[in-house]
Amino acid sequence: MQKYYIALIAAVLFFFFVLAAIRSWKARSNQQEADFSQPPMALTAAGSQLLKVRAYYVATTFSENHLERIRAYGLGIRGLAHAMVFEGGLQLIRKGERPLAIDRQSILGLSTNQVTIDRVTESKGLVTIDWQQDSTQFSTHLRVVDLDDRAKLIAALETISNREAK
Repeated sequence: MQKYYIALIAAVLFFFFVLAAIRSWKARSNQQEADFSQPPMALTAAGSQLLKVRAYYVATTFSENHLERIRAYGLGIRGLAHAMVFEGGLQLIRKGERPLAIDRQSILGLSTNQVTIDRVTESKGLVTIDWQQDSTQFSTHLRVVDLDDRAKLIAALETISNREAK
C-alpha cells in the first residue's frame, strides 16, 4: 500500500512541475509579445521564386543572444519547414505552425553556425539569417541537411540581400 502512496505523490509532483513549465513558457511568450510586434506571415512584394528547399526550422533568437529562444507568435516550436527564396525575401512555411516572412530589406546578415540554443550540428550545419523588425534584431536558424540545398539556399539569400555569408 505504501508503494501506491509514493506513486500518487510522485504523480502529483510531476503534474505540478509540468504545470509550472507551461505557465513559465506562456508568461515568457506574453512578455515577448508585449516587447515587439508580430512578424509578417507573407512577403509584401514577393516577386518570382528563386529557390525552394526542405529545411528544419530550429529557432528564432535575439541577434545579440542566441541562447534566448523567441517564444512569441509561435516562433518557439521547432519543426519541418520549406524555405522559399523570392526576389522580395525569404518565406518559411512551417509544418503545423504559422509562416514567417523576412523581407529582403530586413536582412542584416547571413552566416553558418554549428550551435544555437539546444541544437548542435556538424561544422556550418546551421544557416543563420540576421534580420530586423522595427527596432528589434533577430536571428532565424535553419538546418538544411542536404549539402547541395544548403549551398543553394546560402547563394540565393546572398543574391537577394547583397550580403555575403560569414
